[in-house]
This record gives sequence, structure tokens and C-alpha cells, in this order.
Amino acid sequence: MILHPWNEVVWQRLLHLRGKLPHSLLFHGRAGIGKLALAEQLAELVLCENPQADGQAACGVCPSCHWQRQGSHPDFIKLQPAMLDENELHDDPAERKSPLAGQKISVAQVRELTQFVQLSAHRGGLRVALIHPAEAMNVAAANALLKTLEEPPPNILLILVSHQSSRLLPTILSRCHQIRFTLPNADVAQSWLAQQGIREANASLAQAGGAPLLASTLADADYQERRRGFLNGLSRMNAADALRGAEQHAKQPLPDMVHWLQQWLHDLVSLHLTGRVYYQVDFEQELRGMAERANLLKMLDFQRRLQAARASVQHPLAVQMVLEDLLLEYAGLFD
Repeated sequence: MILHPWNEVVWQRLLHLRGKLPHSLLFHGRAGIGKLALAEQLAELVLCENPQADGQAACGVCPSCHWQRQGSHPDFIKLQPAMLDENELHDDPAERKSPLAGQKISVAQVRELTQFVQLSAHRGGLRVALIHPAEAMNVAAANALLKTLEEPPPNILLILVSHQSSRLLPTILSRCHQIRFTLPNADVAQSWLAQQGIREANASLAQAGGAPLLASTLADADYQERRRGFLNGLSRMNAADALRGAEQHAKQPLPDMVHWLQQWLHDLVSLHLTGRVYYQVDFEQELRGMAERANLLKMLDFQRRLQAARASVQHPLAVQMVLEDLLLEYAGLFD
């Protein structure tokens, strides 16, 4: 597995702990910075039967490594919402392709984990359970996990990966050794994106809030074309344009458009308060021109409206109607 360069320090910290690993680890931080990849790399290392001489990585060739990479290791279990994509971005508004946003990890899945950890290891070493994203557990599932965290069997390692650890029960937080992941330096992130062949890395990284893995996904040409088309409309919108724009974009995923509106409003408010554009940096000139005409109090109210709308946009009954309401209110922000 490839170690992302900005997580090297975290990896070294985990290697230092390896001889005395706690029974439960919580990896937490922003989505799109490689927490899941590092959790899977740690699982592979502790299950490996012949680690590399320096102890930095699994051998990649023993039976355990083979089973792990095939997703069939008998001493490893992963809990996640059913059919969730194998990446780190599910909890972000940019997960535009997933129809399962908001789906939970059920109590039945946690009970399966409980039975798993009570068994003896097939290979005589550790048993490893990975929960991702941990905040997807419903209340019953989280409470069911507590007994295992409070009275862990020997030779078990639980790894929880969370993009929003504030949503976890305090009792779960208190029983895990927490490893915090932070955003990488912008230069490091842009260099990595350039190595991946990402063009306009700066713009994608800004849209991703500084998270490189998310930025690499947002660099998708189709996504960027749709985003630019939508934002071009925002940059010159009146009431009549709002109705036309809602009709034009009615077949686009509504979560995407609400997300773009939220970032656009954040940048307009930021220009009023700090003079800085954070997200839509490739539209800075248009944003600066509009910020001069925008009513700050109305923008703050509209931001709250968008935050409330975000919770109900996954399965709207009428995209065009919802979008009309949002765009008409947006058009009213400007003198």
C-alpha cells in the first residue's frame, strides 16, 4: 500500500506504538486526507506474518498479506454502510455518485463484530476490526459496541475511522486511543496532486477545503464542467435568471448544487469580512464584483437556510421546485 507523504508522521507514531498497541484506536480528522488508507495499512502490517526487516511495512507476499489484499482474511472484519464506496469521501457533500448518503451501520453489523472478536485468531495473532465511518453507527449500534470497548477480549485491535468525531458518543471517545489527522501543507498537497496528473490542482484543492484525496476526486472533468456551468449562472443572476437556471439544472444532483451554493455564499461573506476567497478561487473576480452589491445580513440568513436545506436534499421530490426557491432567494441578496 502507498503511504501518503503528509501522513508519514502519523505512521511513525503508530509504529512506535506497535509493540504496545491499545485495544482500540480512533483515527479522526477531515474527510479526504487518507485516514482509511492508513487504517488499512496498519491492519495489513499487524496481520502480516513476515513484516519487512525494518518493521515499516508488511511483506506483501505471505498468506496473510495475500488474503488481506484479496479482502478475505479470516482475522479481519470491516464494518461500513452497505455498498459504500471504498474511499474516504463518503461523508462529504462531494459524494455525488452515492445513492446511500445517510445510511447507517446497523446494530446487527455490530453484533456480527462482537461475535467475531470472541473467536480465536485463525493465524494465531491479532484479530482486527475496522469501522468506517464510525459516525455512521446508529444509536443502538454505538451502544452495542460499548461492551466490546469496555471489556475487550485479548489479541483484538479495533480501528474506528471518523470524519466527524463530534458525532460519536462521549463514552466511545473516552475508550479509544485517539489519533488526529490534520490537513497537509498546501505545497505538499499540490505537489502530490501534480504527481497524480491533476491539472489546476490549486482550484481543486481549494474546493476540497485542503483535502488532497477529495481534491483528486473533484478534479473529474465532468464534475468541473457541471460546477462551472452552475457557478457561471450564479455570477449574473436575477429573478428571471433564477427560474431559467432552475429549469436548466433540474437534472443535476441537488446535493452538488446546494454544496456549490454553500461554498459560493461562504466566499461572498468572507469577502465582506476578511477580503479573502477560500473555495471558488477560479471565480474570484466574479465573486469580488458581486460582493460589493450583496447584503451581508441577507447572506447570513441565506447561509442558515442552505444549512437546513442540506439535510433534506438527498431525495427531493421535485428538484426544479426546490432549486427555484433557493435561486430566487439567492437573487434577492443583491442590491
